[in-house]
Amino acid sequence: MKILQVYKDVFPQVNGGIERYMHDVSHFLQDRGHSVSILVAGGGHRIVDGLSVSGIWSPGRILSNPVAPGYARFFTETDADVIHFHLPLPSAVLGWSLVQKSRRKPYIVTYHSDIVRQSFVMPVYGPLLKRFLEGASKVIATSQKYILTSKYLSSLQNTAAIPIGVDLERFKPDSDVQRDYYLFVGRFRRYKGIFVLLEAWREMQDPPDLVLAGGGGLIQKVKEFIKKHNLPVTIAVNVTDSQLVRLYQGAKALILPSIQRSEAFGMVQVEAMACGTAVISSNLPTGVSWVNKHNETGLLFSPGDPSALCRAVDQFEKSDKKREEMYSRALSRAQNNFDSTALFRKVEECLIKATEN
Repeated sequence: MKILQVYKDVFPQVNGGIERYMHDVSHFLQDRGHSVSILVAGGGHRIVDGLSVSGIWSPGRILSNPVAPGYARFFTETDADVIHFHLPLPSAVLGWSLVQKSRRKPYIVTYHSDIVRQSFVMPVYGPLLKRFLEGASKVIATSQKYILTSKYLSSLQNTAAIPIGVDLERFKPDSDVQRDYYLFVGRFRRYKGIFVLLEAWREMQDPPDLVLAGGGGLIQKVKEFIKKHNLPVTIAVNVTDSQLVRLYQGAKALILPSIQRSEAFGMVQVEAMACGTAVISSNLPTGVSWVNKHNETGLLFSPGDPSALCRAVDQFEKSDKKREEMYSRALSRAQNNFDSTALFRKVEECLIKATEN
């Protein structure tokens, strides 16, 4: 089966959660004997980490969405048996709407997130998105909770909840490491709640060590905040895969302080849990609070509230027994629910069924 994956960027050229997911599922499908190619905006044709990538011309981006008029032509001419779209990506949805119905291939959608920051475009884009989703063989969301709370998913009849999994052979515990710091993993973006986290550390009388693994446009402001308030915070950039696993293994807890629905799932939570590490995360009405079970695999706190995060960390610090129970339950939940091999097989089944309809 020939499968075309569609998003705006490709991993590892861009190290984002959606890019990494598309990379991993593409390799899984390729290993299963399928022919897989990837379509992105810009960069021309190239081979990226063993995957064939086509980059259509794009003169620029508006609010992170690529301007790429070549999507429609590519969709018309592709010889793929099925297309797998990764949203949000308005330019691809627009391109698909311009393809004659007789020329359209079967397709499925992985709906990673609602459009939040650019929500002002939804009165115009929303109806187009609705028709696009209704025409898909299957619309995959990463949790049932996100389906129920999304305006654009809750009324659909073709949805499926397939979580994001992890490679349990790579992400696993190490009982010999010393847990002596808290950990944040992700891009330094405002929706990630990076300054909620830093403000919480500023409020603490004697804050514990904190490692921020990531980077991005806000890194200079993050550095200035840390220096101004003399916080025990270390920034780790350009972290390799093996280093990331070690960071998870040695953390007291992963902290995910995101403040918007853009954080639909929180893949870093699953990675941490697979390493036997508990999670302290925002109680967002998305898959975030479904992945991390309050008082079982970690703790939840009110989104955007540094004081609530302080209280959660204080609670976590106070009970050695409770922490150990959370470590054990986090590991069990990851092993029982988030094995990437089993979950990728479900995606493969959706792709196969799309070609049979």
